[in-house]
Parts: sequence; C-alpha cells; structure tokens
Amino acid sequence: MLLISKKTARAFLHKTFIATRYSSMPDLLNGLEAIQLDPVAVIERNHHLTASLRMKRYNPAELEQLLEKQQAFEYYAQAACLLPIADFPLFEDVRQRLLTACASDLTAHKDAIRVIFNRLATEGPLASNAFQSERKVIGGWDTNSASTKETSHALQLLFLTGQIQVVKRQGAKRFFALTEDAIPNHYLKSPLSTQERTRALLLKYARAYRLFSADDPRYGWQKHRAATRKKWHAQLVEEGVLTEVAIEGVKRPYAVLSTDVDELLSLNDNQPKGIAFLSPLDPLLWRRERLQDIYDFHYRWEIYTPKAARKVGPYGMPILWNGKLIGQISPLMNRETATLHIENIVVEPSFKWTPTRKKAFARALDHLAKRVGAKQVAYDCFL
Repeated sequence: MLLISKKTARAFLHKTFIATRYSSMPDLLNGLEAIQLDPVAVIERNHHLTASLRMKRYNPAELEQLLEKQQAFEYYAQAACLLPIADFPLFEDVRQRLLTACASDLTAHKDAIRVIFNRLATEGPLASNAFQSERKVIGGWDTNSASTKETSHALQLLFLTGQIQVVKRQGAKRFFALTEDAIPNHYLKSPLSTQERTRALLLKYARAYRLFSADDPRYGWQKHRAATRKKWHAQLVEEGVLTEVAIEGVKRPYAVLSTDVDELLSLNDNQPKGIAFLSPLDPLLWRRERLQDIYDFHYRWEIYTPKAARKVGPYGMPILWNGKLIGQISPLMNRETATLHIENIVVEPSFKWTPTRKKAFARALDHLAKRVGAKQVAYDCFL
C-alpha cells in the first residue's frame, strides 16, 4: 500500500483533471471517459463548461456532432453522460436489468410505444416534442401526481432499456432514433461475457476517477451491492491492476490504477499553479466525499435549495486556486448584453484577499467570460 500526503493527492488530481489539455473532441471524450450532461444553462450547460476548460480552442458544435457522427452515445454512467461509442457494449447488462425492471411499465404504455417505433422507423430521427399525448402519467420527477406526458415517459423508458438512442441535441432538445439505426452494427452485439463487461466498467470507472474509493455506490457504474463491489475491488488489487493508497489524515482507503503509480509518486507534494472555476458536475467534483477527504472542502450544489436557504447561489462554481478548493462563485449569464454577472463570491476564512490575488482572480474571471461567450464581467458583489 502506498502512503501519500493530501498535497500529493491534490497534485495528482490537478494534473489529471485540470492540467491535461486535449486537441480534439474525440480525444477529450476518451480521455475523460465520460462527460456529464445537464440541461441547466445558468451560464452554459455543464458539458460545454467541462469541455471548454480542457481545450485551448473549443467549438461547442463539435461536441454536439459526436452524436451525429456516431462517435459517442448517451447513457447513464456517473449520471446522464456522453460516452465514447466503443463503450456501448459495456452497458448491455445495465440495459437488460432495466428492461426486466421496466417490463410492466413498458406493457402499460405499449400503444404509445408502438406509435413511437412506427414513426421512427418510417420518418427517421425525431425530436422529443414531435410526440404528443394528452394523457398524463406518473414519470420523470413526478411523485404522486400524474403530470408527465405519456409519450415523454415512453421515450424515457425506451431510452433506458436501450431500444432507442439520442442522436442529436439542439440545446436541451433531444432527437431520438431506433438503436439499430443509431449504433454501428459491430457495437450492437457484445462479444464479452457478463463478467468481462463488469470488469471493463470497473476499469473505466477507475480511469474516469483516477484516485477513488471502493465504497462509492457508483463504483463500476452498475448497481452492485457493497459486498460485490468489495469483492471485485479486492480481486483487482490482488491481480496488481489496482494499487491501494492511504492518504495521510484520511480514514477512507483509496486506490489508483497501478499504471498511475509512477506518475503519482513523481509529483512528490508538487504545488499546482493557476485558477480554475469548475462547473457543478465537473469530473473532479463527482465524488463529494473525495472533496472532503482530500481538499477539506464541503460542496453543495444549491440549485435545488430554496432561495432563502442558499449560502452561495443557484449555480455555485468551486474555485480551484493553486491546487486547492478555496470557495465558490455564483455566476449568471445575461445573453442579451453578453455580460457575465458575478452575483456572489464566498471563500474559506483562511483565504485572505490581497491586491495581487484580486488581479489574478479578475483575469481568471475574464477568461471564464470568454469561454461562455461574454464580452464583459459585472461584479454584483464586493471583490
């Protein structure tokens, strides 16, 4: 087992998630393993913020085109994600599990599903709003009241069970097609066994997180019981594929891919440089417990928190300053005036503002503004 400091752990994560730059969109997607999707666009949608942070020249259209070029597909990994097309077979067991779990629901909406299948087969890809229904059902975010259109619910069921695919996005609007028309034929049938697919997803998770703990319920991006996760993890450690890591001052055990050990040790408490503003669903932030363990930073995305109870703002973006998480900003994009408004800035008590730090912070915000297409930054709070 390796013993490292929190400083080394932060340097490793910084080099992996922030310092690495990508020259093409396919390289970015393959390098990150997954890019989380979200429709919220307070300043820009999460997938565009994630991508633009890591590419010197970023064109949002190129990310969207990965779907149209059949280089990527959408599915649930960390959550709703864009994934490399070659990974489509790895999620076969997830799709089959959901097909069984949703069997009665699929039967209950068979008439709406039949219409969807027939239209997609004859008309090709169609936007979600091309399917209309007056009937409301319980689905999506509903709890007790039926307020979701039956066709919307049916589309989601078919998507979850792998029978249709998202082939295009226009903003938050999704376009669907039959799976056999959207996924290259050689990816439709997996040559791997269930055990091989499970192992492949565990390793994909490890590459996506790089420094991780097996107590994560999402470990392996399948619904494994804790005992099953522990068994798989122990096997990969025993085989030498993973190396266990103890972090000074942290009770939770961590691990890395054994191929990352040399790089991890080479950093030797290096101190990263630079300022970055992370979107709420950035890969570095996926595991909140890791932020607490390694950065001593508590992060809560307050978009679903009642306004009166918010401490930062609805779209709090953590501030990564020289490898440390030191606070958050709450931004808002005014697209009519092309102005990035900074509504709130909250930093840790130990962080003290100096004239030099204020100038560096302002330059970093100017860079963020350019990334989201703003021409100016307006401070609605004190800096």
